[in-house]
This record gives sequence, structure tokens and C-alpha cells, in this order.
Amino acid sequence: MNSLTTELQQRISILQNKLRAAHLEAYVITDQEDIWYFTNISYKPEQRPFILIMYPDKKPLFVVPKLEVDHFTVPYFDYDLDNYFDVTSKPADNWYEVLIKHLKKLSHVGIEGNSQLLMTHFTSEINWIVKFIVQNQRMIKSEYELDKLQYVADICSRVVKQTLRIAKTGTKIADTYRLAMQVGAEEMTKHFSLENRTINAVWPAEYSFMPHSIPDLNATIGAGPNIDIALFVLQGYASECERTFFTVEPTTEQQTRFTQMMTARSIFLNNLKPGNKASDIEKVVDAYFAEQGLSDNILHRPGHGIGLNNHEWPTLSLGNDSILQKNMVVSVEPAIYFQNQGGYRHSDTAVITKDGYRLMTQAPTTLSELILK
Repeated sequence: MNSLTTELQQRISILQNKLRAAHLEAYVITDQEDIWYFTNISYKPEQRPFILIMYPDKKPLFVVPKLEVDHFTVPYFDYDLDNYFDVTSKPADNWYEVLIKHLKKLSHVGIEGNSQLLMTHFTSEINWIVKFIVQNQRMIKSEYELDKLQYVADICSRVVKQTLRIAKTGTKIADTYRLAMQVGAEEMTKHFSLENRTINAVWPAEYSFMPHSIPDLNATIGAGPNIDIALFVLQGYASECERTFFTVEPTTEQQTRFTQMMTARSIFLNNLKPGNKASDIEKVVDAYFAEQGLSDNILHRPGHGIGLNNHEWPTLSLGNDSILQKNMVVSVEPAIYFQNQGGYRHSDTAVITKDGYRLMTQAPTTLSELILK
């Protein structure tokens, strides 16, 4: 596996090649994750803009608040550094004045599309060209990244299996949440990082039909369908693993719903391969659900990219006709929801291979394994 220094050099070199191809003289990056991707430097903005300027033919330039200058001096990353005083400052000492000083003489300056509007609002002197170069570069993972992602996926899988072992009727949601907190504490002793986030909990049936609800920690697991959700970011890389389970024998209707979810999952995976469009995934999954009369029970796309975050590009949904490529990492989560009854969703983290896919997370999938009496 590459060293961190080599990995960052390769990422910067790839971006510089893209800047030359796009005839851009400079490229401004302000998103916290995007900056971490190229520098491995963790920070919290606290209102103060952090600006990374990439050039096609020379080393990058950081523009950072004055109080961060020493923090941003790292040995493994070669760059220039300039600073401004604070979020607002006296004339000539504001962030936008420093930025204009460096870019005003250039004719073609790119800016990543996720940058804040204030970047262009205060810098009308600059001829901005909006692009999504970093977004597209981040979609294709290097071997270095795949190794990091697999590390997190293994921990994520382990916590889901632990949760299923302790889950029964009456188990407190707080007890399932505590498992992730333990992992987070262990990871901090190995590698302290502002990028670590650990979430694991069971959404009982009264919550599982609302996938972005927040279950009461005093609630308890019931018959089902319950969904265990594990969302981890460790050392800056993400993974997710989720399982639908029951603690008593599911009804005939619940068994049917579970089977429909699993069939949609199989259809998804059969189409997860290089050369297909990202939109093809939702197209075939939605077509199956429509055949089953379940179109009104779909609440979200069947999958999305995973990398530095649990949700990033590519989105596997209609409207995104990008071609799937080897080493993209995505979630696999076609799902159906029934109001006041519960939801049905497994999720796994998967990497696209040269001729298909490989699941990076591993946990029980079949109904017989997921009836936890």
C-alpha cells in the first residue's frame, strides 16, 4: 500500500492533469472533506474560510486564518501558505482580499461546485468557472483508500453482528447505541482524529418506517421489523451496514415484504457492474417494486457513493447517467416502508470490481438468520 505522502502526491498529480486538460490556471477548493482528501489535515472552520488553491504547474497554496498557520505546517505535504486575520478583518486583511491578490491576474479560475456562495459573492474581480473535478476524482478509489475503507467495513460488520447477538424483545435501544460508543473510544486510543464518527442503534418498527427519524434511547426492541443501522467514519473513511430483523416469528405479510426487499437487493446487485449507468440501478429496482404494487412505499434512492463520507457521489438514482466504473464504492440499500408498520432495508458497502462487485461489509441476510428468538 502507498504511504500517505505518495498517496497525496498521486491525488494532486491527477487533479493537476485534469486542470491542464480543462485549461484552468488555478482551482479553488473550500469543502472540508475535499481539503482533507488532498492534505490529510483535520480542522473545524468555526466560521473562518479555509481555501486550498490548486495550480496545474506548481505546488498548492493554502489561505487559512492566522491562528491556524502553525497547525497547518505539516512535513508530508509540500505547499505554500498565506493567511488572513479572521472571519472579518481590517481592510487588506480579509480572506477575500488575500484570495483576490493571488488570483485576480488569472483569466481562467475554476472553483469546485460545492463551494460556498460567499466565495464568489465577495470576489467579483475573479473570472470564476464552476466545475465538479474533485467530486468526480473522489468517486474512483485507490488501493490505499480501498484498504482504509475495508478496515472500517470490517468494524462496521462486527458491530452489526454484536447487535444482532444482544437483540431480543425488550432490549433497550441505548444498549445497542453503546456498542458504537465503545468502538469509538477504542479507535481514539489508536488514532485520534476529528474525522471519527460512530453510530449504531436499532430502529424499532415504530421508527423504522421513518429512516431518518431518531429513536428514543429509552425505547425497546419489539417484534419487528426492526432495522439495525451502523454508520461509521474512522480515520477519515466511511462504511455502513444495516439489517432488518425480527424477535418473534414474522407474520405472512411481513415475510412477503422481507422477500420483496431481498428480491430488489438481488436485482440491484445483478446490475452493479462497470459499464452500466448509475441511473440503471434505480430504474430496475423501481420497475420491480412497481410490478409488486409498491411504488408508493419507496422513500429514497437504492444506493449512493461511500468514501470519506457515508453519502457522496455517485448517486445511484435517476437523473445521474454517469457510467459505473471499477473501484467506485457504494451502498446497496433498496428499501420499502409502511407507515406505522415498519421498514425493510438491508444495507451493505460494496466496491465495484472489473466484472461485478464485492461486498465489503458482511452480516446475516436471510430471514431465517434474522428471526432472533
